[in-house]
Amino acid sequence: MMKKIISLIMFFFIISVPVSFAQNAGQQITIETDKTAYNEGDVITITGSVTKVISGLDMSIQVFSESTGSTNLAEIAQVSVTDDGKFTKTFVAKGSQWQNEGTVVIKAVYGQDSTELSVKFFKNTGTDFKSDYEVLIPQGGTFDVNYTLKGGIIESMELNPNQLSLDIAINTDTNGALNLQIPRDSIDAVDQNGFDEKFIVMIYASNSQIPIQTQFSEIETTIDTRSLYIPIKDGDVKIQIIGTKVIPEFGTMIQFILVIAIITVIIITARSRQTIFLKH
Repeated sequence: MMKKIISLIMFFFIISVPVSFAQNAGQQITIETDKTAYNEGDVITITGSVTKVISGLDMSIQVFSESTGSTNLAEIAQVSVTDDGKFTKTFVAKGSQWQNEGTVVIKAVYGQDSTELSVKFFKNTGTDFKSDYEVLIPQGGTFDVNYTLKGGIIESMELNPNQLSLDIAINTDTNGALNLQIPRDSIDAVDQNGFDEKFIVMIYASNSQIPIQTQFSEIETTIDTRSLYIPIKDGDVKIQIIGTKVIPEFGTMIQFILVIAIITVIIITARSRQTIFLKH
């Protein structure tokens, strides 16, 4: 009798195992974030779905901070899954666990299944510029632009006297931001009375020849410099900062050249007249 009971229990165990795995078979978890990169203090919005809902089981969301070879658990939460398999969660990228810039890995765990994605996290540096770029002046000389670029690299900076602009070629790999300090004696935006005007910032994306005017912040203004914070997106290739004057100020240069030309003509004419007078 005991052998029959044991055999019966084993029989039900054997047929129940495939059913349990069958519930998980074909399970797919998808997650996405509203951006590919975040600055300190930003709200990270995570949304996702599962193909098979397990009654009473929450989704586990884990956020890991990876930098300088170490991985730290920054956030964790249990999130309810709706009847149609949807879930969402928000975190604020700020606090004691958000001390280092780098890659942030977001992992979603549901039962025996999991998936993950990576985003970038940047600390707010304000006016703490980490690099400088030497820009050539068309008529000779150079000036330095201090900057910090997050989300890509600077490929070139050029002064464009025809459009009164500083043209910056960038190569992006994620969303981010450019902080830069512009010397006023090289490029500035002022009105006729010498009061500050806002720069115009245009951004070109790789898939378009038409620039889009973008919002930016002027984070610091001094007698000598103006510092700007310009958000960028993955795929942006060029930033154009347009002012009202650049060095050299070509209006003044043209007047100077015209005066030199007039003086030269006067000298040549005077010498010609003197030569004619001596001949006679």
